[in-house]
Amino acid sequence: MNTLYETDRLKLENEFEATFLTDKKSGQTLMEDDFYGDPNCGLIDKDNKWAIVAGEHLTIWTPKKWKRIENEDLKWIHSIRIKDLEVVEVLTDPWSKKSAIWEINVKTLEFKKVRDFNDYKDHEYSENVNW
Repeated sequence: MNTLYETDRLKLENEFEATFLTDKKSGQTLMEDDFYGDPNCGLIDKDNKWAIVAGEHLTIWTPKKWKRIENEDLKWIHSIRIKDLEVVEVLTDPWSKKSAIWEINVKTLEFKKVRDFNDYKDHEYSENVNW
């Protein structure tokens, strides 16, 4: 298993195309999702109020529910970062024609495009992307 992200209480892992969010104390699987290809990134809130995993699509988990978001504009996610307690920023594939930075509210599941991201369109692939 590959660990995508971990806090004191939760662990987000993937094995091949399967992804699991697990409560570390009880061992209970809180979320299980399948991706086309491996997920690229994941985050867990520092207070364990939400988790997000992304790649070919995006999945958001909260203790009350989890939702898989499959949207053509939010496809092939490269990176995720926390903006504030309820909002994350998502970078879609930096080398694609539709590369963009998006904001997603993890409580409401609403998302909006912040801007196009053309900085890497003519560059070679790199693990580290400054955005």
